[in-house]
Amino acid sequence: MNSDSKDRRHTSAETRTLIRQAIASGADRYIRGCESRVDDFVRRHYSFRGALRVHAHAMGWDVVRVPINILWSVVHFALAVLSLVAGLVRLRGLQAWLKRAPPGLVTDTDRQISWLVVTELLQLPYQYGNRTSHKDALMEEILRDPAFSELLQTNADTFHGPSHDPGFRVKLNNKLAEYGATRTGSADLVSNVTLLITSKAMLGQAAFGALSAGTVVSAAVAHSVAVSNFWLGSAIGAYYYAVVPATTSVPLLVAVTTLVAVAMALISTFIGIVSDPLQARFGLHHRRLRRLLNAIRDDLQGTHDSTFELREKYLGRLCDIVDVLTTLARTP
Repeated sequence: MNSDSKDRRHTSAETRTLIRQAIASGADRYIRGCESRVDDFVRRHYSFRGALRVHAHAMGWDVVRVPINILWSVVHFALAVLSLVAGLVRLRGLQAWLKRAPPGLVTDTDRQISWLVVTELLQLPYQYGNRTSHKDALMEEILRDPAFSELLQTNADTFHGPSHDPGFRVKLNNKLAEYGATRTGSADLVSNVTLLITSKAMLGQAAFGALSAGTVVSAAVAHSVAVSNFWLGSAIGAYYYAVVPATTSVPLLVAVTTLVAVAMALISTFIGIVSDPLQARFGLHHRRLRRLLNAIRDDLQGTHDSTFELREKYLGRLCDIVDVLTTLARTP
């Protein structure tokens, strides 16, 4: 009796070891296969035509969600800074709580990108709306192990592939959300750079964001109105207000700044049509996707906690900081 129990424990331990080895070797082959698809994936979906197809999904509520995400990204950046400070002073509980803050609303464009990444690059089972993909390239690689395939024939009902594991799916969804937040941050950064160039070219002053742009534009509007309504005529008014700056009313400043912010949000919604091909040209999309694959490899192997945090999403916040400082510097 004791001998049978020991044999069963020995067999069970061998089975667990075989499963771990099959998953580890299968996951390694699987990730290498995904890496081989990165170049083609970027070429297909981040070229100009590919970006047009992807951003066609932004025609709808995304024009509302993207502005909200841009506003929330400022708060999220502040929470990230607080999380860093909490870590430095060893407040681990507070740091973990701050890190759980969501990156923003999921847009239809994000959902489409997630669908493409999971079904074409990762080739894992996925459901999005009425669309369902059952392809499981990870399980196919695991089943290439002959010993494991033989074992599975007698234990088919007791084994479920890693791609169906709830813990793995939660980690994958978190990584996809981080990837989507980075795309939003990149779009925000590009729209800020566009504003910087156009404001310098058209108004003669560089604007780093909606606040400074609203200040510059409202000052230009107030100057134009004051010159045209000067009691001695617009010609003399132009000379007068070249020396004495026209006063900008608060309602005008708020209205113009709001209009600039709305225009920038609309530009950010569709700027990826231009920025995605540029980022693909400089290899930025390739680098992000390979970092995503490395983090997924860590999840599958379970050797250590995976980290997937793309700090590019915070670059737009640097523009916000410069925007505020520039506006304060220009305030008389």
